[in-house]
Amino acid sequence: MRRVLLFLPLLLAGVFGGTMAASAAPAPAAGERWALIIGVDRFQGATRPNFGAVNDAADFRQALLKAGWADDHIRVITDGGATAGAIRAGLQWLVDRSGPTSLSVVHYSGHVKQVGNTEYLWPHDNSFIADTELAAKVRQLKGQAWIDISGCEAAGFDEGISAPNRLFTASSRANEKSYEIPTMRQSVFTLLLVEQALVGGQGDTNRDGRVSVQEAFAHAAARAPQITASQRQGAQHPVIGGWDGTPLFLDAVATAPAPAKTKQCFLIFCV
Repeated sequence: MRRVLLFLPLLLAGVFGGTMAASAAPAPAAGERWALIIGVDRFQGATRPNFGAVNDAADFRQALLKAGWADDHIRVITDGGATAGAIRAGLQWLVDRSGPTSLSVVHYSGHVKQVGNTEYLWPHDNSFIADTELAAKVRQLKGQAWIDISGCEAAGFDEGISAPNRLFTASSRANEKSYEIPTMRQSVFTLLLVEQALVGGQGDTNRDGRVSVQEAFAHAAARAPQITASQRQGAQHPVIGGWDGTPLFLDAVATAPAPAKTKQCFLIFCV
C-alpha cells in the first residue's frame, strides 16, 4: 500500500558529468526492434492506485518513437488492460518476435509486492507475477534486450536477467522504496531517465548528439537519491546490471536532442 509524504520544492535540472569511451555496437534495424510497455495506476478491489505509472508508459513509448521505432512494434498495456494474463501474453508476444539480431525492450511501472526475498509485479487484477517467472520469460528473448523496472524493491527482479546481451535497470535497490510525483503524474526514476535524459537530451554527457541508455541511467542515478533523500522510508538508489560494456542506443540513426527542460516542482512522493 502507498503512503503520501509532502516534500519541499526542488529544481530538477542540470547535467551529470562524465563520458563513455567504449564504442557502440551497431543498432538493430527498425524492423528488428520490439517493446512491451506496462503501466498500472488502477487496480481491481481496494488496492490503492498509483499516480504516475500510466504516464511513465506514455513517456517510454514517446522515447522509442523518437528513436525511430515502429509504432506497431510497441505494445502498451495499461490499467484495466494490464491483467496478469495480458502481461504474460505480452511477454510471449515479445519473445516470439525476437531474433538473433533484434533489440527487445520491457518496461514496467507500478506497484511491486515483496514477500521475503521474492518480488512480484502487481497487475490490474491483483494476480501477482513472481520475479522468477518474469526472469525465466525474459531469458527466452533472442538477441539483445533492455529490461527496466520502476517500482519499489525493483532491483530484486534481477533473478538472472542481467547478462552480456541483456541490460537491466531498476528504480531502487531490493530493500528500498521507489517514489512518485503525483502533481506531475510520473515516477521520479522515469522522469529522470526517460523524460529528462532520453527525450529531453539532458543525458548527453559527451555532447555527441545522442543519449545512450547508460548515459540516461547515470543522469537518473545521480539525482534520484538527492531528490528522495528526506523521505521517511529512505532514499531510492537506481541499479544497473548486465550488458557488454558498450553504449546501448535506442536509435538506429543519430538525431539531435531536444532542448533541455528545467522544471520547478512542488513534489508529493508516494511509497
